Amino acid sequence: MSLPALRMAIRLRLLTTALSAFGMALVIVMVGALFPTVGDSIGKLDLPKGVATLLGGADYGTITGWMRSEIGSVYGPLVIAYTGISVAVTSTAGEEEGGILALTLAHPIERSRLLLAKAGAVAISVVLVALGTLVGLIIGVAVAGGGINAGNLTALAVHLTFLGWTTGALALALAATTGRKAVASGAAAAFALLGFLVNGFAPLVGALEWLKYLSLFYYYEGHDPIGRGVDVADLMVLAVATIVLTVIAVFGIRDRDLRG
Repeated sequence: MSLPALRMAIRLRLLTTALSAFGMALVIVMVGALFPTVGDSIGKLDLPKGVATLLGGADYGTITGWMRSEIGSVYGPLVIAYTGISVAVTSTAGEEEGGILALTLAHPIERSRLLLAKAGAVAISVVLVALGTLVGLIIGVAVAGGGINAGNLTALAVHLTFLGWTTGALALALAATTGRKAVASGAAAAFALLGFLVNGFAPLVGALEWLKYLSLFYYYEGHDPIGRGVDVADLMVLAVATIVLTVIAVFGIRDRDLRG
């Protein structure tokens, strides 16, 4: 890994990442502040099983269910996936289309080291947003009157981090092998969205239930981190997927003719 390239990649995207982390924390605090007012009146919505699964069970009558549905199943994955994908794509395919990557590689730096620096920037950006999420969760739950211990809130933030790493690694692999920003960002986002839907609806059809194991969201929230804590086995699956995709990215860019 090239440390100067890592520092530059982080510096170029630090403001955007910091704003995402701050915005995420602010939204969560607002969500927490709403719970005492609307939690009792909404309670547990009577929704079809698949839709309820997409919304983390749709249990709005408890602070755990409220945060699971609003943050764990919607806002959290959306923002963390966007962070991983955007940083991965703009720092590789985006720079390649702009002619910046070829100029950088004109200096004595190996492509694999540069790619790993980009991967490091993705990982750090995701961690910063996850930390903002954790801070927001702690404050938001306190504002709502408490009811979730810090360990479970940390577990949700950790699972979000691994989801962001894997999604970002997928985008990085696509960007490194194609050199096309639109292809990489679109395909990575589509895969994440499809996984979200499969995780919710596949269990409704017995013959298709196995498809949920192909979804990143199953390993992210399938064992309810905010309710039960960290699931090491799920995190290991996401970690292995991240490593494999990063290796694919390294080999994908190493011998390819760069565009632009």
